[in-house]
Amino acid sequence: MRFIHCADLHLGKPFGRFDEDTRVELRSARLQTLDTIGQIALTHDAPYVLIAGDTFDAETPPSKLVRRALDAMAKYDGVTWVLMPGNHDSLAASDLWDRIARDCPPNVVLALDPKPIDLHDAVILPAPPTNRSAGFDLTDWMVAAETGVKIRIGLAHGGVTNFGSEDGGLDTIPPDRAKTADLDYLALGDWHGQMQISDRCWYSGTPESDGYKHTHASGVLLVEIDHRHEPAIVTPLPTGQYAWKRIEVDFFAGNDPIEVLSNAFPGTDRSKHIVRFSGTGRLRLLELATLRNALSAMVDEFHHMEFDLSRIDVEQNINDLNLIAETGALRVAAETLAAQTSTDGRTEEDAQIAKLALSHLFHLAQEVTS
Repeated sequence: MRFIHCADLHLGKPFGRFDEDTRVELRSARLQTLDTIGQIALTHDAPYVLIAGDTFDAETPPSKLVRRALDAMAKYDGVTWVLMPGNHDSLAASDLWDRIARDCPPNVVLALDPKPIDLHDAVILPAPPTNRSAGFDLTDWMVAAETGVKIRIGLAHGGVTNFGSEDGGLDTIPPDRAKTADLDYLALGDWHGQMQISDRCWYSGTPESDGYKHTHASGVLLVEIDHRHEPAIVTPLPTGQYAWKRIEVDFFAGNDPIEVLSNAFPGTDRSKHIVRFSGTGRLRLLELATLRNALSAMVDEFHHMEFDLSRIDVEQNINDLNLIAETGALRVAAETLAAQTSTDGRTEEDAQIAKLALSHLFHLAQEVTS
């Protein structure tokens, strides 16, 4: 048997912290993953796609989004899609699942009850979450489930006891459940990064990244099991359009900020990157200004980019202050702000305000003299 294991599509995720254009594109990319997964299933001759929960980000997604998702699955009539609720779209969302049951195409199978689902080549044992946090082990019933001689596949959503849930919920799935329930494979959802728990148990991760937490590329898993009790061959396949990168650089006075940035940032396809940059260490005022200007100039090269330089200390240098003014009121202001950038005797917030004000003063002085 060959199938695609995926989870955590989170269709309709709002991405509220971004601007409207970015939010629209990120939501669109998530919906497009259904086409990507369908194409992968056809390319690899995998007649089944198992979605281990959180197809939708909320219990009340827009009706148009539900329709588009079902239409996307319907296009791949040679593929059977098995949908199980997760904690975001749990069985408590009865209106959602009633609608899906009413409108779903013939190639969509709903795993809404903890009972075996016969897929001809295998039997699926689903553990659909009854609400956002069930508080007990929903996979326990798999141990005694009768499935005959067919390949035995568990489908569950949540954290395992040595790992933890993506949403910080109760750890309710034993990490050895594949063994204790005599499963040939346990397909898990909830954790958004791909992870192998055992030789027969994996988290597929999300097919489209949605945060900086997980460093591996987003994707799905191609799973092949020839016969009952034979090892599962699991192959990760990339699917994501956007790469989320958290970049942290420790600077030292004397560094060339431009050279450091060229080594730290991806050199190609920046429009498909979402980047959060933060700096630490110490730089001279001129170096800090150069860094800030370089980062500001790079922002539009990325799909989204934000940067934080508040943890970079300013190294006092008389030559930098001379570039603001050698005498007069501006010089006095520059020296006062420079003294206030230290946290000695003042709060971190006050020091950051002084640092930012000094940088702005330096920038204005350079504009006047240029």
